[in-house]
Formats: sequence, structure tokens, C-alpha cells
Amino acid sequence: MVAFNTQTETEETEKDPSWALSMLAGIPSGIIKIAEGAATLGATLLDLGVDKDRAESVEQYFADINPFDDLAGSTAIGKITELIVNIGVPGGLAFKAASGLGKAALRAQQAGKVLTTGEKTRRFGQGALGAGLAEGVFVGNVQETGTFGDFLGGPTEINRDNKGDPGTELMNRIKFGVEGVAFTGAFGAAGKLISKMREVRGTNKAKRGFEKGIEKFDSWFRSNGIEPIQGFQAKNLREGLKSADVNVGDTAMRAIDPLLDKVTKSYKKVATDKVDTKTARNEIANKMNDVLMSGTAKNGKIKPIFGRVDEYAKDGKTGVPGATKEFKTGKQVYDVQLGPMNFKKQETLRKELINKYKADPEDVTKMFEQFGSVRDRWGELFTVMGKRFTPESLKQFEKMLPRYIDDVLDRGYLTFKNNPIKLADNIKPVKAEIKEAVKQFQAIAAKKIDPKTKKPIVLSDDVARDMVDEVWRGASLPKGFTIGERTAPGQVRFANMPSFLTKSLENKITQKNISTDFVGGRKIGSPDINIQELTGAAKPVIQKLLGKSRNPLNSIVEGMANLSSMVRSNQFYDNLIKKNNELVKRYDEWLDGGRVGQEPQNPFLFNNTGQARKYAGARGDDVTLITADAGDAAREIDRWVDSSASIKNIDITRQVSKQASKEMDQILNPLQGKYALNDYAESFLKSQNSELSFPTQIYNNLVLYPKGLSQMSKTILAPFTHVRNFLSATAFASANGILPFGSAKDVRAAWNALQVAGPGTRKSNQFYQELLELGVVNSNVQLRQVQDILADADFGGILNKVNGDWGLNTLLKKLGKIKRGAEDAYTAEDDFWKIFTFLGEKSRLDKSFRKAGLREGMEFTDMNGVKRIFNDRTLKEMSADLVKNNVPNYSFVSDFIKGLRKLPVGNFVAFPAEIIRTSSNIVESALKEINYTTVINGKTVKPLRMRGIQRLTGMAATTAALPLGAVAAAQAVYNVADEEIDAMRRYVADWSKNSVLIPFKDENGKLSYVDFSHLNAYDTVTRPIQTILNAVNSGRADEDGLVDDFVLGMIESTKELGEPFISEAIWTKALQDVSPILGRGGVDANGRRIWNEDDALGNKLSKAIGHLVEAQAPLNWKQMKRLGLSIKPVDSKGSFDERGNQYDFTNELAGIAGMRRVEIDPVKSFNYKVTDFKDGVRNSRNLFTAATLKGGPITAKEIVDAYINSNRALYKNSRTMYEDIKAAKILGMDEGQLAERMINRGERRNFNFLNEGIFRPISISPEVQSIFQIRADELGISNPYEQASDAIANIAETLSETSLDGDLFPEIKNPLNIDILPNLVGQANQIIGNNPATTTMAAAPGFVGQSNTNINAVKEAQTFASLYPGDTLGNLYNQKQTNKKVT
Repeated sequence: MVAFNTQTETEETEKDPSWALSMLAGIPSGIIKIAEGAATLGATLLDLGVDKDRAESVEQYFADINPFDDLAGSTAIGKITELIVNIGVPGGLAFKAASGLGKAALRAQQAGKVLTTGEKTRRFGQGALGAGLAEGVFVGNVQETGTFGDFLGGPTEINRDNKGDPGTELMNRIKFGVEGVAFTGAFGAAGKLISKMREVRGTNKAKRGFEKGIEKFDSWFRSNGIEPIQGFQAKNLREGLKSADVNVGDTAMRAIDPLLDKVTKSYKKVATDKVDTKTARNEIANKMNDVLMSGTAKNGKIKPIFGRVDEYAKDGKTGVPGATKEFKTGKQVYDVQLGPMNFKKQETLRKELINKYKADPEDVTKMFEQFGSVRDRWGELFTVMGKRFTPESLKQFEKMLPRYIDDVLDRGYLTFKNNPIKLADNIKPVKAEIKEAVKQFQAIAAKKIDPKTKKPIVLSDDVARDMVDEVWRGASLPKGFTIGERTAPGQVRFANMPSFLTKSLENKITQKNISTDFVGGRKIGSPDINIQELTGAAKPVIQKLLGKSRNPLNSIVEGMANLSSMVRSNQFYDNLIKKNNELVKRYDEWLDGGRVGQEPQNPFLFNNTGQARKYAGARGDDVTLITADAGDAAREIDRWVDSSASIKNIDITRQVSKQASKEMDQILNPLQGKYALNDYAESFLKSQNSELSFPTQIYNNLVLYPKGLSQMSKTILAPFTHVRNFLSATAFASANGILPFGSAKDVRAAWNALQVAGPGTRKSNQFYQELLELGVVNSNVQLRQVQDILADADFGGILNKVNGDWGLNTLLKKLGKIKRGAEDAYTAEDDFWKIFTFLGEKSRLDKSFRKAGLREGMEFTDMNGVKRIFNDRTLKEMSADLVKNNVPNYSFVSDFIKGLRKLPVGNFVAFPAEIIRTSSNIVESALKEINYTTVINGKTVKPLRMRGIQRLTGMAATTAALPLGAVAAAQAVYNVADEEIDAMRRYVADWSKNSVLIPFKDENGKLSYVDFSHLNAYDTVTRPIQTILNAVNSGRADEDGLVDDFVLGMIESTKELGEPFISEAIWTKALQDVSPILGRGGVDANGRRIWNEDDALGNKLSKAIGHLVEAQAPLNWKQMKRLGLSIKPVDSKGSFDERGNQYDFTNELAGIAGMRRVEIDPVKSFNYKVTDFKDGVRNSRNLFTAATLKGGPITAKEIVDAYINSNRALYKNSRTMYEDIKAAKILGMDEGQLAERMINRGERRNFNFLNEGIFRPISISPEVQSIFQIRADELGISNPYEQASDAIANIAETLSETSLDGDLFPEIKNPLNIDILPNLVGQANQIIGNNPATTTMAAAPGFVGQSNTNINAVKEAQTFASLYPGDTLGNLYNQKQTNKKVT
């Protein structure tokens, strides 16, 4: 009987070492193992051929003198560290010496040459041989270490049967060395691939063949994808500037919206007529909008003021233009201001709001201030726009802007909310509006007199309805601002319009042609007109049909978005040209200087194919011309460009002759006429607004939108998740070494900048807008991914086109404010730590550089080799780069990872991808800071060395020391041994098995745990490591070496790393659970039944719907329910849930922060273990019957093979149950409880075997044996089972004495597995004994360790025919082989 560990908890706890000490001990122990390996090999060679045990004596000697061995081997991380040092040090030194790569490369460099690929390969091969030889020589104990062959099988599998035999020991070392050669080669190939990826990454050079494939693969995971890094940075700057513009509008909205709500209530009270809320709100909004859009022009509208203002140079201390006279350059720059609002209208509204509707004067003042801020921003954007135009185009711009500025800014049309620039994708007007428009069309037509009949025109209901549909479907609202006379900027355009509604054709309609107004070539209708061309009677009808709103909120939001999109996109294209020009200049200087030094980065835009060849090594087919003639693609570029306007030529690389100067002044788009590498050009030329197919929209509505909604419900709309979101984000600051050393001042500054409702927030809006421009904030990965999923789905797109009154959209609109508030909060929780980290980085950079002697205005070279001026702006930019690189940011998620969101699998795939990216970046940043040198005041200094050490320490503490330290502290406080934690892992949920578990123990010895991974943002990178350590730990009891356990851990850790990307999404998982076809048909992923198979259909449907609703339910409803139960008195019946569980209030409260204790209940969980065991037994038996009772002929050898295979599976299953029983005992279950539960499930005999740790092999029942006879009779052959039965009996006898404690299934070989050709041993015996050649075969080997078993070797010579009398084909083949040998 196997005795379980009865050591007391106190003794065990005192014995358990710290993981850190064990890891440190692994270093000197590994060094000693190097000497031990060499000495043991020498002793083994001396032992060959003599009966001596020198090697064993050497091993014992080193065991006695190595004080670190036990400590290193006490933990998995210590064992791994010891092994890495033991074989890594001599292997690395041997590789370096044998390859000579370093010296050869240095000699080649001194000679101005490079090593050829062949030379590198040869030398690398030499190094691999040297490393493999060294590893075989110096490995301390090859049997304890093991090989990959132990896991995979094959020739390198370690022989552990003849321990102490010198020949076996020597052969094992050779096997280990051979694997070392192969592993070094594989490692080198992988390193070469990574090196090649780094070489081709971001060079902007043309790639072909293998390099192009590597570049394409690498682009899937790069933040910038196929774009050059400069283009990616310019795009992020564009988005940051747009976000800052929009934030100005949002800030104004937050001041206006509450005031509008408050005044609306007062308006309803004082109104003489009863009005509904919507009408009241609209009337007041119209008055506000009139003031917002008012000005000093003669018609009372906005009056743009065009002029010039003084230019100010940048202040060296701040990095931004100065504000005092000493910074004036003497030049003047273009400026647009919108002038003041109409004073009379402003004061009239002020008095009405305060006196009549009792509005707070302070609120009204704030509203007007926000109006001013918005108009100022509009003026800034118009200024940026005007600066780009040539003088002639600028005149036209100044002429057109006053006429159409209202249309450009006042864009409140509900019909265009889906897509403001695309036809046939508009939101359908509601039925009432369509019905009213039909009547209005008929009324307008009736006022027209047919010139022939002299009677009013009669418009039938059907024709009028068709006309109305044609109008709203063909309407579009162009973005941008055009300055052509005919283009009417900012105005609605129509592809189709009835002629009697237009000024030019209204009197040409007749009764005869009215019904054909839209038919064929539109004989009378006027296509492609703008709204100003409608008649006075028609314009308000069409505006109402399209949902025109006179709301200041719409003017602010839509107007700002329209203007910002145009201006910032133009800036983006200009910035691309400027960045490219800088690269051209640097590259030409490098070429002119004789190519000295490292090759600079290549330009990415070219004026012609010759430049493409010069800078990027591109052939003609490697580049694409960016032109307006490239179909829809190029029009995407020109969307913001006016075909009537010309912009200044900012491109210094264009060679403009005198004759061509006029032509070159007519540049419409700075990129037009440029060449780019195909992939990058495609990113400009592909259409962004492709029509979705009907099947795609069905998929979106049924799968993608519910997927996004479920993810939103479990995060953004779950209040407790907000707490965990905020707390877990502290890890980003601590991993970068900002916490716990941050300042209270930074905390206040970060809080004041947050854009969410709360005390003290939204006080630093300009600072937040600056952070938006820098790309630091508003980049929450989870929120942005959910928003993108919902945007991808375009939910209700089809249904909106069918019926604009569809109910769910109305419901979603009503819930919009709640959703927006939750999104703002989720963003703020993320923004707080990003702002705090940004301020901490800036403070540390400032102190570090100042300490090194740097002062404002001084030039220095940064870590990227770029010369910069030390000032506040530079510090902000450097700090922003650190935050963007080292803290998860959705803008840096690769397009490939973003694309995974459209799949039905994966939950928040962008977040783990960002954790992986930023984790490696933190380490890389730290190392760069430690090694960064620059010259300050003539001295070479390392100003950021301590900052790098601080960052590296922060990363180590956050990812390793903190979680492991928390576990160690809890173990010490609650007296929990390692064995108890290992036992806990067998009884926790699957998702927690490889988590960091913080243990607790109550006064009764009952264990519980907190899954720290729920609160650990870096769980994605630490979990795989924990998985490997768990696998190595669990393999301690076996005797098959460390390497196979390490490989198993690597495989499992890879699964853990990929889990977020390939696991079923919340919604698709629930859908799969209830789907009868291609689903689990009423069973969830954990095997729990959702409904009873015999239940009524109605009940099944009800439970299926409930299950799906549960997947979408927001508000952490399960946790809310537990919290509600925990408040009730303990003795109350209402304190129990449906499963009889009670909950502790304090514990549930801690759960809000992700620190809820989960009790370990082995008594309840053991029943599930028994079920799994029974399933495993059944599956193991099925392996045998499925392979042997298929119905066709089968040999005795195949039967024995199947028996061995099925027992191997059963052994694994039995050992799992054996470990579960051991763990249950450690966790407090007694033998009686265990026996009772297994006996109740019909497993009495198995429990007795399992309890004693003895394997019980499969027994072949008489029924199965009789089937073999029946099948043999049917086929007319002898019964193969009779031939296999003796071997099966012998194998079963051996297996019945196999222990379950060692995790080592015997390496059994089939005694019937005899080669057709005579084996070498048999031939040798024949030669030595001078025996004549016969057809008899040598005795077949049994299995490893046969001498230690009761299986008798097959001593009698057996022929193939005697073993397989029924195998006619095999006997014929054997006879032919025998005849050949005899002749």
C-alpha cells in the first residue's frame, strides 16, 4: 500500500524554500554540475570494460560537495535555472570557439567585406557541433535531465534500464549531444529568421521572394502593418488632432445639453399651449442654434474675417511659439476668425433663458463661452485650410466661405447618420415623415397648371410615394469644403429630384409626363442638384423629410467633425510629404558622403520609377502610381480635395521647370502623381466604403453584433468590471517603475483632466486635448475593440433600409446616454493611469537630463539618434512615445489582430496582443535607457541609466515579485504548504489551474483562494511561465527527466497564450450550447445540461432563450445576486441560492475589486472527478474494441498493440484519479468519504486499487472474446485472439503490479512484433556458433526492463507462419525472402 505524506503542515512550511532563493541557488549549482558532468564522463570511460563504479563514486563526491543542489532542485524554477547554466554556459562557449563567427565577421568588416551565406552556414554548423559535444560532455546527470526523445520517442530516448552501466551512460550522453547539435541548429535557424525579420522591418525597401514573405508575415503583427513607420505616425497624429477637435465640441455639448434639459422643463410650465417635451426642446434648441450660427454679417449670419497676424518663433524653453514681442519674426501669417456672435440675438436669448425659463445665469454664461470656444476652433481649422491654397484659390475661398459657412457647419440631418457621404446607405425616414412628404409633393404639384389642359397637375399616391423614396435614397451630404461656384459646399445633393420641385424646371411639368419623371433618361428630372436649387416651397419639405434639425448640439458635433476630418486629412497628406522629404535629404547626404555609416531609412514616396529604384531598389512592377484615375480607390484620397482649388507646392523634391511652373501650381493633392511600393499604395487606393453583401449583413446581425453586445455587457455595462478595470491598470504604471514613486501632484493633475462626470474632473480640458494630439489618451483597448465590432456589424443596416421604424433602434437610442456614460467611465479609468504615467515619465526624463547637465534650449541626441532641443515640448513628445509604446494602446494594435474581432471566436483579442507588445517594449526600453549614451557639455554620459534600472525593476516586481510574493506571504500567514496549493489546483476551475492562486485557511483548516490573475493585467505573459513551472513540478515524481516535463509545459503554455485568440466568444459559446445542429444541443462547454432531453419543447426553447439572454446580460447580474443574498441574515431561508450556497458579505464586497475568495470544496467536486474517471475508463476500453472489432481481418499483433495502447490511456486516466484522491485527502476528505462516493458510482474495486496506488489493467471480458471467435468464423480464419491471449495475459500480469505513484507507464514492446527479415543479433549468434542459416527467427525482445518482470521471453524459435497462419500474403512474402537468402 502506498503511504501518503503525513508530514505536519508546520514542518512542511518550514522546509519549503523561497522560489527566489531556489532560482539563485540554481546558478552556482549549475556551475558545479559542469565540473560534475566532465568528471563523471571521465570516470565512465575508465569504467568501460572493467567491473568498477568510479562514475558512481564521482557522482556521490559532487553530491556531497554541492551545497546548492537540494535548494535548486526544490522548485521548478530552480531546476530550470540549474539546467540552463549547466548546459548553456559550456554550450555557448563551445559554439563561440568552434564557429569563430565573431572573429571572422570582425576580420571581414576590417577588410570592407561581408561574410558570404555559405561561410556563415559552415561556421554555424561547426559551432553547433561544438555546442552539442560540449553539452554531451558537461551535462551533470543526463538521466535526470532527459531529452526531447523522452517526449517524442525515437533514437535519442534515454535508456534508464541499465543505470550504472558505463556503455549505457556513454550512449545516453551521445544521444544528449546529438540533440544538442540539432537544437542549436534549430535555435540558430529561428534566430536567423528573427534577424531577417528585423532586417526587412521598416526599411521601406522593395522585397521579393522569401524576404517579401517574411515582410508580409511580420506585418500582420506590427503596429504599422504594411505602412512605413512615418506614415503610421502621421496617421496617428491625424487621429489625435481630430480627437482634440471633437473634444472641444464634446466639452461644449456637456455645458449645453443639461441646460437645454433644464430650460425645456421650465418652458413647458410657462407655455400657453400644451406642448410635448420634444417640441419644447426643439423650439429652444432652434433659438440657441440661431445665436451659435449668428454673426455681424448684413443677414445676421457668421461673418468670416480674413487677415494676417504676426508670426511668432518657437520658444526654446517650451518648444511652442512664444507669446511676447521678442519672439516676433517680423513676418505675418494667414488667419481666419469668425467674428463675434450677433450681440442683439445673444442678449435676447440670455434674457429669455434667465427671466422666462429661470435658467441659472452662470449656466447661460458658460453656454455662451462654449459657443465662443467652438467658433474659435472653427476659425483655427479654416485658417489651416486657407494656408494651403495658392493666392488665386485663396481669393475664391474667401469669396465662397461667407456664402456657405452655415451649410458647412450646420449639418444636422438624421438621414445621414449612417454614412454622410454614400448614397443608398441612409437611415430611412419614419413612416409619418414619408406620409407627410407624399401629401406635400401632391399639394405642390396641384399648384402647377398643365399648359395644355389648363387643369391642376394630379399626382397619384403611388407616383408620389415613388418620388419621395427616390429623393431620400439619392440624397448625400458631401464632406469637406469646396470652393467651386457650382459645387455649393456643405449642401445636400440629390441624384434624383422631381422637376416640378426645382427652380429651373418647375413650370415645364405636364400631366402626361408626370408619371415618367424618373423613368429612363429622366427626360424632365434634373439629376445631381443641390438643395439651393429647390423652389421655396420644396426646400422646407425636403429638409423635414431628411430630418433637418436646428439644434446647436448637431451643429457643434457634425460641423466640427466635418471640418476637422477635411482639415486634418489635408494636414496628414502634407505631413507625409514633409516626412518623406526629410528621408530623401538624409539619404542623399549619405549617398553623397560615400555611404559611410549605417544606411539611413529609405524614403517611401517617389516622383518617378527612377527614384523608386534609387531609394528602394524597386523595379517597375514593385510600385504603383497614386493617381486620380485609379477608380474608387483614388477618389478616397481626393474626397477632401476640391477639383476647383489649387494648393501650394510644399514638395521640395519635385523638379519644376519654368514652363511647367504653372502646371505644378495646380496641385490638387500632394500625393497625386507620386509612386509608392505596391502594398503601401494599396492602403491609399482601396475603397473604405465597400457595400456589404446580404449574407455578410446577416452574419453581422446574428453573430458579430451579439458578440460585441455581449462583450460590452460584461465590461462597459458591468459596474464591478469598472472597479477591476481601474485597479488592474495600476500595473501599467508599476511595470514602468512609476509606482510606488509617483507624486500626489500628478494624481491630482491626472484626475482633473479626466473627461467623465465627477468631482474635480474636466477641469483641465486643454491639457486633455493636448494629450489627445500626442496620442496618449482615449485609447482603451477593450472599449475601442467593442466599438469597432459594433461598427463592423452595422447592426440593423438591412432592417433600417426595410423599415425605419424598427423598434430595437429606437430602444438603443433611448439607452444611448447610459451607454455613453459607461463608455466615458471606462475610458477615464484607463486614461487616469496613462496620464499619471505620462506625467511620471516626463518628470523623470526632466530630472535625469538636468542631472546630466542639460538645460532648456540645448541640443542633444535622443535614444533614437535624432537631434532635439531640450524643452518642455520635447519632454512631452518623448514621454508620450514611452506611454504609447509601453502601455496598451488600441492605435498600436495591428490590422491583423484587429481583423480577428470579426471572427466568431476570441474575446478581446486586442488586449492580450497589446500586453505581449508592451511587455517586450518595457524590457527593450529599459535596456535602451541603461545603454543610452549622449554628449552633454562635451562629456559622454548615460543620463537615463538609473531610469532604465528602475523600469526593469518595476517590470520584474509587477510580473513576478508581487504575485509570487503575495502567494509566499499568504502561505506564511495561513500556514499553507506547497502540497496544499498543488492539491488546490486539482479542484479549481479550469481557467484557474495555471493562475497565481493566493491561498487562505480558516480556523477549521478549510482552504480557499483568490485568483490573482483576475487582477493581474500581465497575466497573459506570466501565465505561460506559470504553466511550465506547474508542468515541471508535477513531473517530479517520474523518472523520465526534466526535458519532457518542460516540453509538456511549453505545449500547455502555448495553448494558454493562444486561448484568448481561439476560444469561443461569449455569444458564440452560448449559441453553440443551445444549437441542435453543429452545436452541443443543450449542453454547455463544461458538460452542464441546460435542459433535460425529455423536457417539453416549450421548456427547452424557454431555457435556450434564457441561456442566450444570460450571455448578453449586463450589470454583473450574477455578482449582484450573490451580493444581495449575502446581505440577508444567515439564518434566513432567503440567504441561500438555488444550489444551497450561502455567501459572505465581506467576501462578495472584495469580489468587486476582483479579490473574492473561492472556497475549495473537494466533497462536492469529487463527484465530477468520478464522472471524468468513468468516462476515461470507457474511452480507454473503446480504444481496444474500436481498433480490433471493426469487422475485417485482424492479426494477433494488432490485437496486442491495441491492448497496450488502451492500457496506456487507462493508466493516464487512473493516475489522474489517483492524484485527485491524494489531493482530496490533503484537502480534508477522509478515506471513508472517498470510498462512499466511488462505491455509490459502482467503482468499489477500482477505488481499492486507486487508494493503494496500483494500476488495474483492462481485462478482456468473455463477451468480447466470443466476438473475436464469431468474426473469425465469419471470415473463415483462425481466431487471432487465441494467438494473442498469452501475450495479453503476460502484459496484464506485469501492469497489475505497476505503481501509479511514478507517472511512468512501462515501455512495453509487443512480443509478437517480429521483423520479417532476420535480426542482426540472430545473425551474429549464427556466425559465432557456426550454425547453418535457417528460417527460424531470433527470440523477440519483450520490453524495457524485462528482466525485472514476470513475462517469460519467447524462448522457442518461432516462424512467421506459426505466428500468423492466416496471413497468406505475409507468408508468401516471407517465403520469397527466405529463398533469396538460402540461394
